[in-house]
Amino acid sequence: MDTVAPVDVDLSSLPGLRARPYRGPADHPAMADLVNRWFRAVGIEELSTTEELDHNYAHLEHCDPYVDMVLVESTDGTLVGYTRTDWWQVEGGERKYAVFAKLDPDWRDTDLPAALLRAGQDHGAVIAATHDVECPQIFEGWAADDREQALYVGYRTLGFAPVTYEAMMVRPHLDDIPDAPLPSELEIRPVEESHLRAIWEADKEAFRDHWGYSEPTEEDWLRFLEFPHRDETLWKIAWEGGRVVGQVRSFINHAENASLGQTRGWTEFISTHRDWRKRGVARALICASMHELASRGMTEAALGVHTENPTGAFHLYESLGYEIRERYTTFQKPTG
Repeated sequence: MDTVAPVDVDLSSLPGLRARPYRGPADHPAMADLVNRWFRAVGIEELSTTEELDHNYAHLEHCDPYVDMVLVESTDGTLVGYTRTDWWQVEGGERKYAVFAKLDPDWRDTDLPAALLRAGQDHGAVIAATHDVECPQIFEGWAADDREQALYVGYRTLGFAPVTYEAMMVRPHLDDIPDAPLPSELEIRPVEESHLRAIWEADKEAFRDHWGYSEPTEEDWLRFLEFPHRDETLWKIAWEGGRVVGQVRSFINHAENASLGQTRGWTEFISTHRDWRKRGVARALICASMHELASRGMTEAALGVHTENPTGAFHLYESLGYEIRERYTTFQKPTG
């Protein structure tokens, strides 16, 4: 890929702000604080931490944040926004270029959201122009529908169109968990270190027919191993002999719980082998996971889902008592 110039953001309509490049992990505490100010202001039930940013930025593949990122700060050095561009290849499909922005809520009604999104888009277009590929090239971005209106409007203003939807769902209590036995041919086994690669490979294969699938890499494998909230004692993995056929890799984000005053566990990373879909595997593993979380003192469970999931996962989660708490729109736009 040809060398490209660093991200450039137009702040001419925003006196008192200045742009600067990313300075490495030393920026992560201020970035986490910025994101958390935004979450609190718009009512998103999440917490960003320096540890998570360290983890994420250590495993970037198609992004050099020293070139593909710009931070905006006030004259006193307070971080008020940033944008970062990266790209990935959909298997058998398009090449996508991320366009997103994070900003201080006090600046949401100014020109800053549009300036950051436009800077990300323009930089993505420069990167796309250096890629000699025959597949379609598209921009992609995301916003919480009813909470991130500044970003939602920003995407629409730039000509992005909604293409699909996701949700964060919460089961508000862990009472009355359904009786959902695993098929008799399968068993749940305690996770051993030697199982990890098989578990990861099974999850990778199970998602191959999902929307926007991108072939995981060895960097993704390292990201899996180094996930900050990884706790295999919470996982429920279904085996058919020597083959992994289903999994729920639950976790508890203790820092997030402490910050938000909740006792929530996440029944996440849910997948089922194609041979075993529609046979009660996911239902059984999720119910077992909820029992496990309850035994650890959790009082609610959450997960994220693509609402147009081809396996019918969204309707399964609804039938198990999960309720939509937040909705997200994915936006796209051709690069050329």
